[in-house]
Amino acid sequence: MSERGKEIKARILTVRVPVDEVGFLNSLIDGLDRVALTRTRKKGEGIVDIIASPDRFDELLEIVEGMKKHIGDLEILGESDFEELDF
Repeated sequence: MSERGKEIKARILTVRVPVDEVGFLNSLIDGLDRVALTRTRKKGEGIVDIIASPDRFDELLEIVEGMKKHIGDLEILGESDFEELDF
């Protein structure tokens, strides 16, 4: 079995939502047929990282923009680097 490179190939979109809407956002992303995964940074903050492959990132960004009509206080904070996160 060959060893794969350790470099992670993904892009991360960070958003802020009201804490009571985090579960709803997670459900919406989960229903997107493998476009992305979510990760909440700290409990009670409402900051969520949405992790996607580079080839699906633009699609994810469009989808999240469209979610603003369903989650009124959804704020796109921008793209994050892996170095900023505590994986």
